[in-house]
Amino acid sequence: GETVTEQDSLAAFTDAMLLALPVALILCALLASAFMRSVKYGLAAVAPILLVVGWVYGFMYLVDYKINVVTATIAAIAVGVGIDYSTHFTMRFREEFEDEPSRFPALRRAGEGTGGALAISALSSVIGFTVMAFAPMPIFVTFGVLTAVMIVFSLLVALLVLPSILLVVTRSRTGAERQHLLDLTGIAPGEYDPHSRKTALQHHEPVG
Repeated sequence: GETVTEQDSLAAFTDAMLLALPVALILCALLASAFMRSVKYGLAAVAPILLVVGWVYGFMYLVDYKINVVTATIAAIAVGVGIDYSTHFTMRFREEFEDEPSRFPALRRAGEGTGGALAISALSSVIGFTVMAFAPMPIFVTFGVLTAVMIVFSLLVALLVLPSILLVVTRSRTGAERQHLLDLTGIAPGEYDPHSRKTALQHHEPVG
Protein backbone atom coordinates (compact mmCIF):
# COMPACT_ATOMS: atom_id res chain seq x y z
CA GLY A 1 0.00 0.00 0.00
CA GLU A 2 0.91 3.67 0.15
CA THR A 3 2.60 3.37 3.55
CA VAL A 4 4.92 0.61 2.37
CA THR A 5 5.73 2.58 -0.78
CA GLU A 6 6.62 5.66 1.27
CA GLN A 7 8.84 3.62 3.57
CA ASP A 8 10.63 2.03 0.62
CA SER A 9 11.12 5.44 -0.98
CA LEU A 10 12.50 6.88 2.23
CA ALA A 11 14.87 3.92 2.60
CA ALA A 12 16.07 4.46 -0.95
CA PHE A 13 16.69 8.16 -0.33
CA THR A 14 18.55 7.38 2.88
CA ASP A 15 20.78 4.87 1.10
CA ALA A 16 21.42 7.41 -1.64
CA MET A 17 22.37 10.00 1.01
CA LEU A 18 24.83 7.62 2.68
CA LEU A 19 26.44 6.95 -0.70
CA ALA A 20 26.38 10.51 -2.01
CA LEU A 21 28.10 12.05 1.01
CA PRO A 22 31.41 10.14 0.89
CA VAL A 23 31.47 10.30 -2.91
CA ALA A 24 30.99 14.07 -2.80
CA LEU A 25 33.72 14.45 -0.17
CA ILE A 26 36.19 12.33 -2.11
CA LEU A 27 35.52 14.12 -5.39
CA CYS A 28 35.84 17.53 -3.74
CA ALA A 29 39.10 16.51 -2.09
CA LEU A 30 40.52 15.27 -5.38
CA LEU A 31 39.45 18.37 -7.30
CA ALA A 32 40.68 20.75 -4.60
CA SER A 33 44.02 18.91 -4.40
CA ALA A 34 44.43 19.03 -8.17
CA PHE A 35 43.43 22.68 -8.40
CA MET A 36 45.76 23.77 -5.59
CA ARG A 37 48.43 21.23 -6.56
CA SER A 38 48.66 20.07 -2.97
CA VAL A 39 47.06 17.08 -1.30
CA LYS A 40 47.44 18.52 2.21
CA TYR A 41 45.71 21.77 1.31
CA GLY A 42 43.03 19.91 -0.60
CA LEU A 43 42.27 17.78 2.45
CA ALA A 44 42.47 20.84 4.71
CA ALA A 45 39.82 22.58 2.62
CA VAL A 46 37.48 19.58 2.78
CA ALA A 47 37.92 18.63 6.45
CA PRO A 48 35.83 21.48 7.93
CA ILE A 49 32.88 20.51 5.74
CA LEU A 50 32.40 17.42 7.89
CA LEU A 51 31.52 19.78 10.72
CA VAL A 52 28.97 21.51 8.50
CA VAL A 53 27.26 18.21 7.72
CA GLY A 54 27.20 17.24 11.38
CA TRP A 55 25.87 20.62 12.47
CA VAL A 56 23.14 20.59 9.83
CA TYR A 57 21.85 17.20 10.96
CA GLY A 58 22.17 18.32 14.56
CA PHE A 59 19.99 21.31 13.70
CA MET A 60 17.51 18.97 12.03
CA TYR A 61 17.35 16.93 15.22
CA LEU A 62 16.76 20.02 17.38
CA VAL A 63 13.92 21.35 15.23
CA ASP A 64 12.51 17.86 14.62
CA TYR A 65 12.99 17.77 10.84
CA LYS A 66 12.61 14.26 9.45
CA ILE A 67 14.55 12.57 6.68
CA ASN A 68 12.63 13.00 3.44
CA VAL A 69 13.18 13.68 -0.24
CA VAL A 70 14.60 17.13 0.53
CA THR A 71 16.60 16.59 3.71
CA ALA A 72 18.24 13.42 2.36
CA THR A 73 20.17 15.50 -0.16
CA ILE A 74 21.21 18.38 2.10
CA ALA A 75 24.50 16.73 3.11
CA ALA A 76 25.77 16.48 -0.46
CA ILE A 77 24.64 20.06 -1.11
CA ALA A 78 26.54 21.17 2.01
CA VAL A 79 29.72 19.68 0.60
CA GLY A 80 29.28 21.54 -2.67
CA VAL A 81 28.61 24.86 -0.97
CA GLY A 82 31.19 24.52 1.79
CA ILE A 83 34.07 23.70 -0.54
CA ASP A 84 33.66 27.07 -2.26
CA TYR A 85 34.28 29.05 0.92
CA SER A 86 37.11 26.77 2.07
CA THR A 87 38.92 26.78 -1.26
CA HIS A 88 38.67 30.55 -1.57
CA PHE A 89 40.12 31.13 1.89
CA THR A 90 42.86 28.53 1.45
CA MET A 91 44.02 29.98 -1.86
CA ARG A 92 44.18 33.49 -0.40
CA PHE A 93 46.19 32.27 2.57
CA ARG A 94 48.72 30.53 0.33
CA GLU A 95 49.14 33.67 -1.75
CA GLU A 96 49.72 35.78 1.33
CA PHE A 97 52.18 33.28 2.81
CA GLU A 98 54.44 33.10 -0.25
CA ASP A 99 56.64 36.03 0.83
CA GLU A 100 55.82 36.14 4.53
CA PRO A 101 58.28 34.93 7.22
CA SER A 102 55.44 33.76 9.50
CA ARG A 103 52.10 32.07 8.97
CA PHE A 104 50.19 34.33 11.36
CA PRO A 105 50.34 37.66 9.46
CA ALA A 106 49.45 35.81 6.25
CA LEU A 107 46.49 34.19 7.97
CA ARG A 108 45.31 37.51 9.38
CA ARG A 109 45.49 39.19 5.97
CA ALA A 110 43.67 36.29 4.37
CA GLY A 111 40.88 36.57 6.92
CA GLU A 112 40.60 40.35 6.67
CA GLY A 113 40.92 40.32 2.89
CA THR A 114 38.41 37.60 2.11
CA GLY A 115 36.26 37.43 5.25
CA GLY A 116 34.11 40.36 4.27
CA ALA A 117 33.61 39.12 0.73
CA LEU A 118 32.69 35.63 1.93
CA ALA A 119 30.29 37.08 4.51
CA ILE A 120 28.52 39.25 1.95
CA SER A 121 28.27 36.35 -0.46
CA ALA A 122 26.85 34.12 2.27
CA LEU A 123 24.43 36.80 3.43
CA SER A 124 22.98 37.30 -0.03
CA SER A 125 22.48 33.54 -0.42
CA VAL A 126 20.97 33.20 3.06
CA ILE A 127 18.46 35.98 2.38
CA GLY A 128 17.45 34.33 -0.88
CA PHE A 129 16.83 30.94 0.69
CA THR A 130 15.23 32.37 3.83
CA VAL A 131 12.48 33.81 1.64
CA MET A 132 11.49 30.22 0.93
CA ALA A 133 10.55 29.88 4.61
CA PHE A 134 7.40 31.81 3.76
CA ALA A 135 6.38 29.42 0.98
CA PRO A 136 2.95 27.79 1.37
CA MET A 137 4.36 24.28 0.84
CA PRO A 138 6.17 22.74 3.86
CA ILE A 139 8.71 20.94 1.68
CA PHE A 140 9.96 24.26 0.27
CA VAL A 141 10.03 25.76 3.75
CA THR A 142 12.22 22.93 4.97
CA PHE A 143 14.57 23.20 2.02
CA GLY A 144 14.90 26.98 2.37
CA VAL A 145 15.57 26.91 6.10
CA LEU A 146 18.08 24.05 5.94
CA THR A 147 19.96 25.59 3.03
CA ALA A 148 20.19 28.96 4.77
CA VAL A 149 21.41 27.31 7.97
CA MET A 150 23.90 25.23 6.01
CA ILE A 151 25.35 28.32 4.30
CA VAL A 152 25.79 30.04 7.68
CA PHE A 153 27.58 26.97 9.04
CA SER A 154 29.80 26.82 5.94
CA LEU A 155 30.84 30.44 6.45
CA LEU A 156 31.55 29.90 10.15
CA VAL A 157 33.82 26.90 9.60
CA ALA A 158 35.66 28.68 6.77
CA LEU A 159 36.42 31.69 8.97
CA LEU A 160 36.78 30.07 12.40
CA VAL A 161 37.80 26.42 11.93
CA LEU A 162 39.73 26.35 8.67
CA PRO A 163 42.41 28.86 9.82
CA SER A 164 43.43 26.53 12.64
CA ILE A 165 43.68 23.61 10.21
CA LEU A 166 45.82 25.70 7.85
CA LEU A 167 48.20 26.52 10.69
CA VAL A 168 48.58 22.81 11.43
CA VAL A 169 49.27 21.72 7.84
CA THR A 170 51.52 24.66 6.91
CA ARG A 171 55.18 24.32 7.76
CA SER A 172 56.57 27.29 9.69
CA ARG A 173 59.51 29.26 8.30
CA THR A 174 62.81 28.44 9.99
CA GLY A 175 66.49 29.11 9.65
CA ALA A 176 67.91 30.66 6.49
CA GLU A 177 64.55 30.66 4.73
CA ARG A 178 62.95 32.76 7.44
CA GLN A 179 65.91 35.14 7.61
CA HIS A 180 65.87 35.58 3.84
CA LEU A 181 62.19 36.52 3.84
CA LEU A 182 62.74 38.87 6.78
CA ASP A 183 65.44 40.62 4.76
CA LEU A 184 63.07 40.99 1.81
CA THR A 185 60.40 42.64 3.93
CA GLY A 186 62.83 45.26 5.20
CA ILE A 187 61.66 44.72 8.80
CA ALA A 188 64.33 44.24 11.45
CA PRO A 189 64.18 40.77 13.07
CA GLY A 190 63.72 42.31 16.51
CA GLU A 191 60.76 44.37 15.28
CA TYR A 192 58.96 41.52 13.56
CA ASP A 193 56.05 40.43 15.75
CA PRO A 194 54.09 37.79 13.81
CA HIS A 195 51.07 38.01 16.12
CA SER A 196 50.49 41.75 15.90
CA ARG A 197 48.05 43.44 13.56
CA LYS A 198 50.73 46.03 12.76
CA THR A 199 52.98 43.36 11.26
CA ALA A 200 50.18 42.10 9.04
CA LEU A 201 49.48 45.65 7.84
CA GLN A 202 53.17 46.20 7.08
CA HIS A 203 53.20 43.54 4.38
CA HIS A 204 55.45 44.57 1.51
CA GLU A 205 56.22 43.13 -1.87
CA PRO A 206 59.68 41.51 -2.10
CA VAL A 207 62.40 44.05 -2.87
CA GLY A 208 64.99 41.60 -4.08
